[in-house]
Amino acid sequence: MTPKTGGGRPWGPIRAENPAARKLAETLRRHVDDSGKTLAVLSGEISMSKAQTGVYLAGKVPTQAFIAALIRATIRPELRERRHEEALALREQAMRPAPRTTTGAPVAAVPGAGYAVELAAAQARQIETYDRLTRTLEQRAEVERAKNNSDKLVMVLLNMIHQLDRRVTDLAKERDQLLARPRSEALEDAERKLARAEEQEQRARAELRRAEEKQRQAEDLEARVTDQLRRLTDELDRLRAGDTTSPLDTLPALPDEPEAGRVPADEAGPVPADPVGDDIDAVLARASQVNDEDNTTLNRVTSELNEPTAGVVQDNPPDNPADPDSLEARYAHAVSLGEAGDPGQAAALLRELLPDFTRTLGRKHLSTLYAFYNYAFNVGAAGAPDRAAGLFKGLITDFIDVQGPDHPDTLDARHNYAINLGDSGDPGHAAAVLSKLIPDLTRVQGPDHPDTLHARYSHAITMREAGHQRQATAMFNELLPHLTRVLGPGHTTTITARSYRRGTG
Repeated sequence: MTPKTGGGRPWGPIRAENPAARKLAETLRRHVDDSGKTLAVLSGEISMSKAQTGVYLAGKVPTQAFIAALIRATIRPELRERRHEEALALREQAMRPAPRTTTGAPVAAVPGAGYAVELAAAQARQIETYDRLTRTLEQRAEVERAKNNSDKLVMVLLNMIHQLDRRVTDLAKERDQLLARPRSEALEDAERKLARAEEQEQRARAELRRAEEKQRQAEDLEARVTDQLRRLTDELDRLRAGDTTSPLDTLPALPDEPEAGRVPADEAGPVPADPVGDDIDAVLARASQVNDEDNTTLNRVTSELNEPTAGVVQDNPPDNPADPDSLEARYAHAVSLGEAGDPGQAAALLRELLPDFTRTLGRKHLSTLYAFYNYAFNVGAAGAPDRAAGLFKGLITDFIDVQGPDHPDTLDARHNYAINLGDSGDPGHAAAVLSKLIPDLTRVQGPDHPDTLHARYSHAITMREAGHQRQATAMFNELLPHLTRVLGPGHTTTITARSYRRGTG
């Protein structure tokens, strides 16, 4: 018996008066199991007490109204008519059990009456085989739909990767041309779009690998289901003993697959002034959803066919694990490399992880945002502050959406954006960003919080590098007592600020 998914107690024994009544109870129980509904939920939907529902499902021949209500509550609309007909046929047999002798013994005990019992048993076997055959036809349709989905998805993703390759190349050229000019919003926009396109290309390649795995798994299952259909058809033909009508001709037609077309787009998180990137994110989100749905279908069909678990093609191949525990271990390893002084390797590993984080947890999940944050941080530390600035600018929007404008994560992303702006050769712009950040930090964290003091320190540095020496010296003079009191006189930041104040930095 299929275990109940609703978490209720297991079924009790069936106490039926005849084989057809037993078969009917088993069939109705299976419908309840497949629906995942508990008896408490089901009884409410069919307007019958839980006790009476349990009596019927324990083997007592139910009323036609009960059968109709239960089918309606547990079966998909396109299959209800067939399931209803099957249940009513079983009920009719259950209502006309094998006759008994005057002593109450079954006719089977009377010499010469064995044919009636054998006929009833044969009919029960036919019904059971017919039910299995119907389910196998449903499985074949599900596998075919999953395979068609994967075929179309592979084509969509191959085309997307080709387009993203060109987009990355064009954006890199645009950024390189703008680098020759003074720092501008146009350069920041190009850097942000380039970083986003590179991340999208990684996600597209990850989804392509998944879709190709689905193709292979669907092909394997298609062969198994076809073999199962052949065996069940032969078995039913033998049971019918001379009936030449093919069961494939008498079974109901299954719903056609929806019209093929472009993968529909779901909504994606807003990124300012990048409609092309928005469209790509939407298609990638839908691609991930299709892969998830197909994976569920194919693994369920594999389980139903009682194939060994080793034969199930896992959704995440060994070279690209995407379960949270594996992601966490790989993420921790990448971060530790950055902390150990190898930001280039850390950034490379984190970039490989970003598609898995996005697909497994979602683009706006905090763990995903922290992975992007550390990627951006290590990109800057590895010598590409211009790219890091673009990444942090996008993260500011994400953190505002998820954490709010005053959350420390949002404020920290703004600080790192400014630092990378300065490191990329635009200290004036960095100073302007910090001048807006410091009042917010002071309001939220307090004037003597280390984050506030470090932002003031960065502001003074960028002012000095932008050529405003006098203002920078005044900032260091005002800041130094706070650094000494909060961080201590021997802290690196305090010592550096002291040297800048004296003009020796």
